[in-house]
This record gives sequence, C-alpha cells and structure tokens, in this order.
Amino acid sequence: MSPARMTRARNVVFGILRAVIGVTLLVYLGTSGLIKWKSLLGLAQAWPLTLAALVGLIIAFYIAAWRLAILMAAPGLHLTLGASLRLTLIGQFFSTFLPGGTSGDMMKIYYAARGNEGRRTEVATVMLFDRAVGMFALLLFPLLLVPFFPQLVAASPALRRILLVAALIAVAMLAGFLLCLSTRVRDSRLLLWLFRKMPLGAYAERMFDAVHGFGGHPGALLGSVVISLMGHVISAGTVIILAIATGGVVRSAEVGMLVPIGFLANTLPLTPGGLGVGEAAFSRLFRLAHIATGAEALLGWRLLSTLISLPGLIYYLQGRRQFIQVKKEADDAERLELKV
Repeated sequence: MSPARMTRARNVVFGILRAVIGVTLLVYLGTSGLIKWKSLLGLAQAWPLTLAALVGLIIAFYIAAWRLAILMAAPGLHLTLGASLRLTLIGQFFSTFLPGGTSGDMMKIYYAARGNEGRRTEVATVMLFDRAVGMFALLLFPLLLVPFFPQLVAASPALRRILLVAALIAVAMLAGFLLCLSTRVRDSRLLLWLFRKMPLGAYAERMFDAVHGFGGHPGALLGSVVISLMGHVISAGTVIILAIATGGVVRSAEVGMLVPIGFLANTLPLTPGGLGVGEAAFSRLFRLAHIATGAEALLGWRLLSTLISLPGLIYYLQGRRQFIQVKKEADDAERLELKV
C-alpha cells in the first residue's frame, strides 16, 4: 500500500474511532441521566424561543463571515460578505456531516484558493488566522466577565483552573502574534536561517509574511476581535435561550461566562465536533449556575447549526468558483461594469 493510501486509511480509521467515542459518550450521558432526551421536545413546544435561537445563530454566522471579509481586505484581497458567507456555510457543512474526514477549514481553503494561484499560501494563511482570531476572542470572552461574577469564580476551584489555562493560552497567542509583527524578528538572521533550512521553508516564510503584513492594519485586527466577541455574545445568548426552551431555569446572568468555557471544551479534538465532550462540559458547567439542561441546550445548538449548514451543500454542488479576487482586479472589474 502506498504512503498516501496508508495515510488516508489511517485518517478514516481515526475518524471512525472518534465518532464511536462521541456516540458512546452521548449514550453514557443519556443512561446516566445527565441528558434527558425528552427535554429536547421543548424545542418544538417552546418554538418561539427556538426560532429566536435560530435567528441568533444565523446572525452569528453572518458575523463570522464579516470577520473573514475584513481580514481578507487587509492584504488587498477582495471577498464580498455574500461570498464569505457561502464559504462559511461550506466549511460548516463539511464540519457537520463529515467529521473526522474532510476538515471544514480545509474545504474553505480549497474553495477560496480557486483563481488565486499566485496567492494561495496567503489566502490559506488569512483563513487560518481568521480561525485563530475567533479562538483568541473565545478565550478572552470569559476572562472579561470574571470581574462581574467574583462569587461564581471563588466558589469553584475547577473553574479558576480553567480560566487560568485560558488566560495562559490567550497570552501565548498574543505574544506569538506580536512576535510575527516585529520587524526585528522578521529580519533576524536566526529566522532567515530557519526558513532556509526547514522543510517547506519557502511556504513558512510566505505564511509568516502574510501575518506580519497585518501590522499595517491595526483597525482590521481590532475590528476582527471586537466582531468575534459580538458573535460569541450572540452564540452564548442562543445557548441560554435553548437551555430555557428545554426546561432549564436561568436565575442569573453568570451563566453567560460559562457558555464560552463550554465551547472551548467543545473544540477539543477528542471526538468529531466535540460530540459528547461538549455535552458533558456544558452539563457540569451549567450546574454551577444551578441549571439542569446544559447538555440539552448544546444538543439543541447542534441541531440548529446543522439546519443552518444545509445550504452549504447547495453551494458545494455548484462547484468551485473564484470567491476571492485581488482588490485591484476587483476594482477594475467594477469600473468596467459601470462603464458598460
């Protein structure tokens, strides 16, 4: 068997194993009583709340697409909000329906690279950087809320440890980004030597330069973080609404600090999409706020996210097209249309 086939076979086996682990966790959570499947009927019974949550998730998807369009504009790449939303939905569809197989992020990069043969590395870097910005904002969100809920933090040593880890990761991400922005680091002999000696060093250098170029666009950077925080606030609100729809009683706004921590646990690559892991984390976290439907709320969020991702299949079936253009080319095309 060729190395490529062995790698594909390994990925398939690993993906199936992760899926089995996720389903097993869900079954365990159900049999142990941590998930009450009948509570999900509340999504239909309290349909106005479910509809409000669906609208909130759609807005969150638009915000994610908006962030990507802003970051693409910084290095002179033109991505309309509509095209960015289509890319986002394609990625979400593959993340939802092909867990452990084709990565949603990789599919977004594959589709975004169309027509940008000379700048594929830059396009891929910006898309990965977009994900990093979203993750940084997710780490930052609960840390910003700590001063408002000191009693909740003081009452849970486990929560304090989680917040500490989140803070350390956020600081490490910020420090790494600032190093990439430094001209002194970029021109250092050590870095240049590493680029020459390391495998695929030329690609690594182009990726570094793509991130380094954001130093001239502080507005785009700050705006993307603020936009991400807005999206996370809306996502947290949708989960809280779904917790109420499935029978939970929300007595305090402190649960808003717990939702992003639950989403962080949901990103752990132990199972496809955090299946089972996220439910266990939300159940444990929501009980700190005396809410019994944390797992059910996340399951409701998964169902609505799956529903929203279905248009991604339509955009996928339409085939690859040029979603991103160099800004100068896009401006020239617009002027030509105006003349016509």
